[in-house]
Amino acid sequence: MTFLTIDNASQGEYRELRSRFMSFAFPLHDAQEVKPIVDKLKKEYFDARHHCYAWKTGVGNQVLTRTNDDREPSHTAGEPILAAIDSADITDVLIVVVRYFGGVKLGASNLSKAYRAAAAAAIDNAVKVQKVQTEDIVFSFDYSVMAQVNKFLKENNFTKDTYRYTDANVICLKVETEKAEEFKAKLSSVYGITVME
Repeated sequence: MTFLTIDNASQGEYRELRSRFMSFAFPLHDAQEVKPIVDKLKKEYFDARHHCYAWKTGVGNQVLTRTNDDREPSHTAGEPILAAIDSADITDVLIVVVRYFGGVKLGASNLSKAYRAAAAAAIDNAVKVQKVQTEDIVFSFDYSVMAQVNKFLKENNFTKDTYRYTDANVICLKVETEKAEEFKAKLSSVYGITVME
């Protein structure tokens, strides 16, 4: 299964009634990356009133999302940012919008539109790439079947980019999700190889 994401960090900006909305989009591989990025932006833009964000990872039935309104009225910042992500049909992305208040209250509707427009600006400035959904298969093996393991890796075109040793006799393969069950079955059929769940 393929999906669309961004290949690079990017920025955008939107202004509404003297309020300035600076947006930042980042490729995201794991939810644990969110807090350090948001904290860095809060430190860099310490004088801004709000640092709202949304992120999305995964595809299909493995999608995870989170939103944060950072003291804006409920559902007026994080959800519109996520709506911009969904509208662009991208995943594995974090968007943070930093707002400098211009002295004029925008109202919930205009506030939501501004956050969505700012997020869309950062997305528009990013390079989009098509990627293939992958998952890891971890297996252990007896040293007596090392030749069969090497043959399996070679026959299935695994390279140093798509597998790594996690221990002396444990390998982690990165495979297309659509082929994962096929590879697990092939590995499990060899005496001396144990696929770990």
